[in-house]
Amino acid sequence: MRCTSPFVSSLVLWSVLFALLFGGVAGAQVFMRSPQVAPAMSSGGATVAYPSLDGGVGQEAALGLGEGTGIWAGATLPYGLAGWRWVRAQVAIQTSQQEGLGLDAAHSGIETYGEQCLRLLYGRRLSRALLIGGGLGVLHVSAREYGQATALTFSLSALANPIPKLWFGAQMYNPPQVEIAGTPVPAVLRLGAAWQASEVFVALAEVEKDLERPAQTRIGMAYHPLPALTLRTGIRAEPLRFALGADVSLTREVALSSAAEWHTALGIAPALTLVWRPKKPTSP
Repeated sequence: MRCTSPFVSSLVLWSVLFALLFGGVAGAQVFMRSPQVAPAMSSGGATVAYPSLDGGVGQEAALGLGEGTGIWAGATLPYGLAGWRWVRAQVAIQTSQQEGLGLDAAHSGIETYGEQCLRLLYGRRLSRALLIGGGLGVLHVSAREYGQATALTFSLSALANPIPKLWFGAQMYNPPQVEIAGTPVPAVLRLGAAWQASEVFVALAEVEKDLERPAQTRIGMAYHPLPALTLRTGIRAEPLRFALGADVSLTREVALSSAAEWHTALGIAPALTLVWRPKKPTSP
């Protein structure tokens, strides 16, 4: 991959800028934080062990749960910062009772700089208690007047249910830490657990470690008091953020998910996601 020297300089400048403004924010693509669909944001981002697709495609192995087709499409207004756009869309397609395919597209950018990531996902159930998955992604960055660059990434994941009601999840994103325009793309390890106490309540916990940043702890929960309503809340550390949200069913197949995340330094980031689940499960 070839890049002009000014482009590399521009990317370094942006890395410094976002490190100063949003340093320690996990889940980044290259320099900018990657957006999330509203159900994941309102659960504190603790979705690596989520025992269903209700929080979106939290990781690739979940596509092997056999929960049917789903589409999540939404946008976030990041902390009221004009001109910064966050957009995320996910698609899950059940190909058999034991496996599924998915697409995950994310955009984070301002007028003069942007990052996009498109990932093809696959998940498969190996046994009653074990699912595995993987993804292949294309990461693209562009800076006005300087050019653009592209890199390939991949990820591996697993989801396990060794005892009833208790799930464990793991995901490794970009293990070789490939570079784009001379800058390493974050290599991220996620480890988590979920306690599915009942059909209407699930508690989530997760630790995410970027090789270049401190570990981030995430805790979330989802409560399904009514067939047409799911309530979510979550918290993240490093930096400290709180989230609330709700999913409201508009029809049997369509729901509107809303979320708001409060960053102790930057303020509030509201998000909306439209969800289409023809075979929506009954568990939260």
